[in-house]
Amino acid sequence: MIRRGLLALALLAGCAPPAPPTPPPPLVEEKEPPKPEMARGLTSRTVVLTYHDMVPERNDESLWFDCTPEELQAQIDWLKEQGAVFISLDELRQGLTGEASLPKGAVAITFADNYRGFLEHAWPILEAEQIAVTMFVHTGHVGGQTGRPKMTWEELKTLSESPLFSAQSQTVSHPADLTLLSPEDLSDEFLESRAALEENLGRPITMLAYPNGKFSNEAAELAEEAGYVMAFTEELALAESAPNLRLIPRWVHTRYEDAWRAANPD
Repeated sequence: MIRRGLLALALLAGCAPPAPPTPPPPLVEEKEPPKPEMARGLTSRTVVLTYHDMVPERNDESLWFDCTPEELQAQIDWLKEQGAVFISLDELRQGLTGEASLPKGAVAITFADNYRGFLEHAWPILEAEQIAVTMFVHTGHVGGQTGRPKMTWEELKTLSESPLFSAQSQTVSHPADLTLLSPEDLSDEFLESRAALEENLGRPITMLAYPNGKFSNEAAELAEEAGYVMAFTEELALAESAPNLRLIPRWVHTRYEDAWRAANPD
């Protein structure tokens, strides 16, 4: 009775009884989006080629991995005559994860080591042919003039304005054999290179090439931890033979005919 009287007095005085406390929202556990993985049972057969330096013509100083504009054009023409369909590495990723279907005769073009010869002798051909290309860059040598000149950050940034061109990581220092590095040093190579590319080019970096094709399962695991979705070796095999997305094979360009026949045996 006394409680009812107090409530009535409160109402008469213009005071409402206090509202019950609002319950806190239910806790929602934040989960990382699932990382893309290789699809099983793929029937596509994809060639990934890797080139290195481009030289105007062959001479006594040319190395085995050099390529001239005439040779590059001849290889592209030959592949097109066989029925090649040139794709980007992003299209390759979608095919390997099962997000999209890869065409018969798919071929992806990559370059390594950031040589300036690419800009002078390969890019004009690839741009005219409308062929996507990925350049793997060792960030500690960008703009270097010792030995064979390397492209600068400004040149890489200008190239990256084209939807046909992508710059991705090839570590910082290009170790001769990364399998000899400690896990800590290897992680630094992967993380610092990725950070430098993203800072200077202003776009996400998700792909890595192991220098000199040297790799290990531990390197692949560390590449994944460093945020790389795809990483590439230099094994002479089709992309679909990779056990996971951090161990995708590439053929050196001098074996382009062998690569095509492996992918298209009939």
